[in-house]
Amino acid sequence: MATTSDNDPESITTAVVTIRIPCGTDSDLVTDATERLLRAEGVADVTVDELQGIEPQLSATVITVGATLHWTTRITDTEVRARLADVPGLESIGL
Repeated sequence: MATTSDNDPESITTAVVTIRIPCGTDSDLVTDATERLLRAEGVADVTVDELQGIEPQLSATVITVGATLHWTTRITDTEVRARLADVPGLESIGL
């Protein structure tokens, strides 16, 4: 019989992130957020599940989205935070 543990890292992460999107981009905000999150090391796919907030500013728009990230390997919450911290424009991460 296989033993499972709640401490096992997952390959899917659900997160709420706040991202600063510069004004003048050619795509919509959700597409730009998706593309930015795909830049994190080890991300295979991103689905933006919900746009939770939009805050226009002078040189950028700050958006908060609920997203599902699919990783290429199993990853812990600590590793998720570290990898997402390198995403350009990312202001906050909630797991």
